Amino acid sequence: MRTRLLIVVGTFMTALAMTLGMVLYFGRDNYTPPPSPPRALDHGPIVLAPPNASIGQLQDHLRKQPRDYEGWARLGVSLIERGHDTVDHTLYTQADRALANSLRIEPDYNDVALRGRARLAYLRNDFTGALDWTDRALSVNARDESSNLLRIDSLISLGHYDEALLAAKELHAMDPSAGSVIRLARLSELDGDAARAKVLLAHAGELATAKADKLQVFTAQGDLALRQGDFTAATAAYREARRTDPAYPPAVAGTAQTLYAQGKLATAIRWYRDLAQRVPEPEYVAELGDLYTAAGKNVSAASQYDVVSTWQAIAAENGVRVTMDLANFAADHGKHSLALRLAKAEWKKRQSIEVADAVAWALHVSGKDKEALPYANRAARTGYKDATLLYHRGMIERGVGNTARARALLTQALRLNPRFSPVQAPLAREALAELKKSTSTAKPTKATKPTKAMKPTKPSA
Repeated sequence: MRTRLLIVVGTFMTALAMTLGMVLYFGRDNYTPPPSPPRALDHGPIVLAPPNASIGQLQDHLRKQPRDYEGWARLGVSLIERGHDTVDHTLYTQADRALANSLRIEPDYNDVALRGRARLAYLRNDFTGALDWTDRALSVNARDESSNLLRIDSLISLGHYDEALLAAKELHAMDPSAGSVIRLARLSELDGDAARAKVLLAHAGELATAKADKLQVFTAQGDLALRQGDFTAATAAYREARRTDPAYPPAVAGTAQTLYAQGKLATAIRWYRDLAQRVPEPEYVAELGDLYTAAGKNVSAASQYDVVSTWQAIAAENGVRVTMDLANFAADHGKHSLALRLAKAEWKKRQSIEVADAVAWALHVSGKDKEALPYANRAARTGYKDATLLYHRGMIERGVGNTARARALLTQALRLNPRFSPVQAPLAREALAELKKSTSTAKPTKATKPTKAMKPTKPSA
């Protein structure tokens, strides 16, 4: 009982520390001056901000030089990255104002601010807006790699896979880089060709020289191996990423997931707990909660789920669309009507594999398997192999009475990764056991001898 109380108190103090941290961000060093009329009051020469200026230095500079549009753009970009790294979504609002100031002064030839707008839209899950802003940035600087990569990412998120593939090939032909090859690998995996994705990621590793590129390559290799059930390769790839940067959150999260997949629940919890305390990203906090659930620590799990809900509210207040994240979280944690409403709202904006799966799963948990099946088929249309998606489709097939197909899909999901989810994998095993039991106890029917006029039927798609 004392241990449980300490867990609750510790979680409360963590949440309090995060809240105080947000309050402190509104101090002088993070204050963004209000918009100033461009070109109106000061007609003197513009002094540019020094290179590599910090956020505080840029803010001090812009109070004296409010017409420095490049300074405003750099401040906006810096605030975006600070907000992303610290999961402080309030900084996105400040970045929005800074970028607006920059574009108010120079709306046309300002690719840094335009790219910043694209990045901000993408992080806010506004992928249509991100695509529009990247197109504007590329109209100013067509060869900018960051804008091109962000455009490809936006197309993938929107489900425009063919267009994304063409853009990635064009970028690679123009200037081969680790970033373009990583996108080509992801598109190959989404198309059902994991073997080609593995080869492409190896090539991306040969091209990676910068630290950021190496981190992305190693983490992508780990993610691919984990999804394919190759836990040894996943462990090795994430280890290389952590050698490059021991604190890199995606690599730390991947390591924790691999540890759980290998049956090391207590160790996985320690890794995720340390990560969630340092980087309280809702995804990491939710996964920690699921691990606590698997360990039977329901009070600790509930406290993590409360933190997720709090952060989602803060994110929404600062312009972040949380519909997909919240839909998946709600579907797996008993809020079925909310999950269905949010998933369908997201489907109106983009028709990617992940959104199709979210709609299908929300319909399933709402008891609407017949409606869910077309969405599940849509999620499987490219041949992409993922244990969670296979499990979702298997449960939906079971719900409509397609027992043979349900058994095959659940078997495939658990073969790919027996512990793909701390909460859902046990349910998959239970469902599969019930399907096998019902099949073995069913009375055999008399075989019908086929005639020449009869043709074997093909399995349904």
